[in-house]
Amino acid sequence: MANINISKQDKTVINAAIKLGDWLLSLPEVEGSDADCIKKIQQALKKLPKINDGTFSMYGVSIERGDENQGLVRGWDMSLEYFANDNERQGGLELFSSYISIPEPTDELTLAEKDKNEMYFHWQVGDSGPLISPQQQKQWIDDVSQPLQFFQAGDRLRLEVVHQDHYAEIECNMA
Repeated sequence: MANINISKQDKTVINAAIKLGDWLLSLPEVEGSDADCIKKIQQALKKLPKINDGTFSMYGVSIERGDENQGLVRGWDMSLEYFANDNERQGGLELFSSYISIPEPTDELTLAEKDKNEMYFHWQVGDSGPLISPQQQKQWIDDVSQPLQFFQAGDRLRLEVVHQDHYAEIECNMA
C-alpha cells in the first residue's frame, strides 16, 4: 500500500469525482457489473490517500457532437492506478476534462476556448499534488456536477468504465 499526498483543498475536487460516479450510477444504462465497478472505484477514491498496489480504475463521461469530420467532444474523467513494481504505471490519481474540436483547431479563438475548458490534475504516488486554483476547482466541480448542462439535441452521451480486467463503453439514450 502507498500514499498519494492530498491536501484539504484537493478533497473537494476528489469528492466531485465521487459524485460524478453517483451521477453515472443514476443513468438507467448503468447496471450490473458496470455499476459494481463504479462503486468499487468510488470506494478506492474514498480511501485516499491510501492506494493499493495493483489498482487500475477509471470512469468518465463524454458528450459527442457532430461526426468524424466536424464536431466537438467534451469529457470528464478520473483515473486511479498504482503498480509498485512497474515504473511506467505508477500513475496515481488523475482528474481531467477534455474539449476536442474536430477538425483540430488552428485559430486562436477556438484554441483559447479549448484552453479555458480543459483541465488536468495529477497526484503522483508519494509526491505532492497539483496546485489547483480556486477558479479551476470551481469549474471542475460545476462541470462534473451537471454534465448535461453541455448536452444539446442531437448529441451523444458515452460512458467508459475500467476496473481491473473490466472494460465497458456505454452509449446512453438521452432522447
